[in-house]
Amino acid sequence: MSNWYYNPNITFHMWTFEHFFTVFLILVLILSLFLFKEKLYKYRRIIRLTVGWGLIVSRISLDYWYVTTGEWTLTSSLPLELCSIASLICGIMLLTKNRLLFEVFYFIAIGGAIQAIITPDLAFGFPQFRYWQFFIDHCLLIIAPLIMIIFYHFRISFKSLLKSFLVLNGIALIVFMINKIISANYMFLIEKPRGGSLLDFLGPYPYYILSLELVTLIIFFILYLPFMFNQQTEK
Repeated sequence: MSNWYYNPNITFHMWTFEHFFTVFLILVLILSLFLFKEKLYKYRRIIRLTVGWGLIVSRISLDYWYVTTGEWTLTSSLPLELCSIASLICGIMLLTKNRLLFEVFYFIAIGGAIQAIITPDLAFGFPQFRYWQFFIDHCLLIIAPLIMIIFYHFRISFKSLLKSFLVLNGIALIVFMINKIISANYMFLIEKPRGGSLLDFLGPYPYYILSLELVTLIIFFILYLPFMFNQQTEK
């Protein structure tokens, strides 16, 4: 197969020029949503549906890639990683404008995607399909909740944070049980990723899972701060 579609010899290396430039492009795209929100407002429905379908198609395209390259396995290819789950749910959220899904996955999508973009668990390097699919998918995960905030004025409350944290732990419990049944490591609930990540600073197994609970709460609270300050300003 071509170097663009599948070449295991072209591996991903964190914080190379390609990685840094990809992160830069993602930041520019996200900032553009805020800077040009007035001009983009009249296209909000097109943007919402495009990103919604984009997230769903992105996951389907990854499944196609897994099958056609022979990379599909039961223990690594099911949509049980947190960002895979978030991609499908955020796609549905955008297509339906569902407020409950927005409340819950605002935190999960943005928090998870930022961590994944900074420290990707990715084997295939630039310019392969898997590289682009990974970063485009995680970029859209950040953009999805922002669309509902910028163009549809959806808002987050402290209860939203609690809902999201409870749902996240519910998802983790279900995925953990599936991991035990099929001997997998989805959501890194059995062991840390080999390529290096935030988990390396959180202690050995299983203590890093408990540490991650605290880190998750801190990240969620940081994501809640803009809404908290806005609520205080409006009083």
